[in-house]
Amino acid sequence: MVIRNVRIFDAPTGALLDGLRDVVVGDGRIVSIAAAGVAGREVGQARTIDGHGGTLVPGLVDVHTHTASTPGPPWKLKGLPDVEDNLAAYLYAGTTTVLDLGSLTPAVFRERDRVRSGEHLGPHFYAAGPVFTAPGGHPAEVLRAWLPWYLRWYVLPRATREVSTADEARRAVDALVAEHPDIIKITIDAEATGIPRLAPETIAAIASAAHKAGVRSIAHIGSTAEAMDAVRGGVDALAHSPWRDELSDDAVATIAAAHVPVVVTLAVWDLAEKPRGSEADFLPIEREVARAEVVSALLEPAPAPNAYTAAFLRAVNAAHDARRRNLVKLHAAGVRVLVGSDSCNFNDFPGAGIHVELAKLVEAGLTPGEALRAATWENARFLAGDDADFGQIAVGKRADLVLVAGDPTARIADLQKITQVILDGAVLVRRPRSS
Repeated sequence: MVIRNVRIFDAPTGALLDGLRDVVVGDGRIVSIAAAGVAGREVGQARTIDGHGGTLVPGLVDVHTHTASTPGPPWKLKGLPDVEDNLAAYLYAGTTTVLDLGSLTPAVFRERDRVRSGEHLGPHFYAAGPVFTAPGGHPAEVLRAWLPWYLRWYVLPRATREVSTADEARRAVDALVAEHPDIIKITIDAEATGIPRLAPETIAAIASAAHKAGVRSIAHIGSTAEAMDAVRGGVDALAHSPWRDELSDDAVATIAAAHVPVVVTLAVWDLAEKPRGSEADFLPIEREVARAEVVSALLEPAPAPNAYTAAFLRAVNAAHDARRRNLVKLHAAGVRVLVGSDSCNFNDFPGAGIHVELAKLVEAGLTPGEALRAATWENARFLAGDDADFGQIAVGKRADLVLVAGDPTARIADLQKITQVILDGAVLVRRPRSS
């Protein structure tokens, strides 16, 4: 296959290469890149896609997903989500690699392995499995509050590992290693209501046990103090920037000195604090992947918040500007900013969520090129190291590609104008829900 007449997003630099190019793909890899028209002598009768001057970007990489969840209102939850449908939505929206940071185990590992074997269609799949937390900590308290009884007993022991001591934590990590998790997810978040959270020695025990097994850890944190406990405990990355307060300069310096990357996640909190008022409040890409009944449910008035929900919403709203300042501070200090949508969470659609997140990152101060670089090059290197074979358009790299109309380095919204998604060199057939 040859993809002709495209501008190429050079992920390492976050900019477009000069001029139009032709990209030749074979056996799932990028074979050559040449000036437009030159590749014709090499490809013979190969399939041709004319890019018409559009932009070719690496497949997007989302390093904070929950593939077995739902964007619908939790108060209307009637059954378990459709995981295969969610995976299809990620692909439709140009996300060709995902890291699941919390789903039912062992189901998520089985699904990961089915995708890797080719039995199921989906983006390249990494998974953490259950979330390590304190007894009664996040997200166990949310699951207990929202799940109906007939799901609660099933979901809780599969979605979480509630550990109270360092020894208990080490045993739980050792037991999980048999499932070959790609990363260990730790939650350290007392939220706005003072729920239990892991002690520093337990955090350190989880991270150390994971490292002993050759697995890295990532910590969901809510505050500066929790971020510091995570970094000092030896975690390898932070999920959230945090979301409840502003990082001090000393905290930013500590994160930078430890070389701990941060998955910032602005959108998931913005979506929590501001309900949608009409269909016009959804991005075009959201409307393309969303089920009509989910959109309708999100537009209905929510039930009156209980004390827990009200406290959570107050905290989310109060820190709106602080979360943006956190991004600016981390970026200025040279901390690696990673991109994750935290989908599927309430109001946060699979696949489309990363487009919402990228728009928020640009609004908060990143250039479109910087945001797109983070969602491709940086995310790929976080998952697979400096020699990652994806997240970049270069000879020998995996042919996970997205062709868009327009220039997303000038207007990040152009990234939604997808004309082709290519996974492992195969062109996918895309159909919006409306069709």
